[in-house]
Amino acid sequence: MSGEYALLLRRRALSMLRLAERLIDEAEYDLAVLNAEYATQLYVKSFLLRLTGEEWRGHSIRALLGLLAYMLEEKEFRTQAEKVMDFIRLNRRLLVELEDAHTRAVYGVLQYSRDQAQALLNASRKVIELIEDLEKEILGG
Repeated sequence: MSGEYALLLRRRALSMLRLAERLIDEAEYDLAVLNAEYATQLYVKSFLLRLTGEEWRGHSIRALLGLLAYMLEEKEFRTQAEKVMDFIRLNRRLLVELEDAHTRAVYGVLQYSRDQAQALLNASRKVIELIEDLEKEILGG
């Protein structure tokens, strides 16, 4: 079941990413960043599930990536763990903004602009690309 559930999370994540792209085209920037943030969360969680066989809770993308680095280290994938930590260090500001989108897009008093939404969508894509690379290296796809 965990393999099927991981694939379901992954499909949902990619659907949310595509929805975020469409929402930007429709000038629905707040909803676009919300979906980009959810897509990122779900994609990281899907890989964690595939890697560990355990379901992970939480919404902080940085915490989930930190957990991923820890689990990779535990499983002696040290090069990959360092890759994740480097990614977190290099992209800290964008990751914080992407996390904040979870709340700000729903409850914030300011709206996102097209440029902001596009930047956060690109940040989401970068995280997903990182995970895709790790999947190929570790799980073969």
